[in-house]
Amino acid sequence: MTVQVLALVLLAAAIHATWNIWLKLAGDRLVVMSLMGAGWALFAACWLPFLDVPAAPAWPYLLASIFMHLAYTLVLVPAYRLVDLGVVYPMIRGTGPAVVTLISVLVLGETIGVAGVLAVLLVTAGVVALGWKGAVGSYRALLFGVLGGGLLAAYTLLDGIGARASGSVHGYAAWLFFLTGIPMLVIGVVVHRGRFLALARPIAARALLVGAIASTAFWIVIWALSQAPMGLVAAARETSVVFVALASGWLLKEKVNWAAIAAVFVGVVLIRLAGA
Repeated sequence: MTVQVLALVLLAAAIHATWNIWLKLAGDRLVVMSLMGAGWALFAACWLPFLDVPAAPAWPYLLASIFMHLAYTLVLVPAYRLVDLGVVYPMIRGTGPAVVTLISVLVLGETIGVAGVLAVLLVTAGVVALGWKGAVGSYRALLFGVLGGGLLAAYTLLDGIGARASGSVHGYAAWLFFLTGIPMLVIGVVVHRGRFLALARPIAARALLVGAIASTAFWIVIWALSQAPMGLVAAARETSVVFVALASGWLLKEKVNWAAIAAVFVGVVLIRLAGA
């Protein structure tokens, strides 16, 4: 992976960690996610007139990805309510890179070399280790980890294939965020009905802004998936867990697993070497 692509994916990871931390600390998380969805849609709508519409072969992947993104969002809401952030976030994010790498190599024919395989294994092991101690004996953490990780791997693969088939990576990303953000907002309005406006009003401006910023991070990742092997991009993105672990240690006084963080760091170095 080139230095430029890796640097942008690491930036996206930092942004991703930031909005997940805020989601954990926010009030009603379904309302927050719904407003963030509105931020996705508004941000994307500003770009749609200037971008090409994705080619026809990309649309099945785009539509399937929308479903997976919505399902993933609905998993995050109870996960962050029922399990500590420092436990459930690594469990959800840790399994994705290994699954993406396995499928992209065996099914899609991508090659990442020995360094790439070691990188994915180190990042996966490090990320899972950050939440493993708290997850042992917690069926909720393990359940959310498997379910969320599977959905994450699914939409990563769909977005990688769809972006490459679209003829316009940026057009693909914009349509994805626009068409995902609207139903996210609708779900929140329907669930809370008459209470939605009252719950949304105090946090609306911030949530819309966070949604726009979060979509920027996703946009970077989708572009990166079209530029580099999907397994390596997925692994680099999950360095967001390191940011969350450090923030959890600082804000929530949770213990930090420095050995796991070191494993992720070495994995990132190997990701760079895999693209050399």
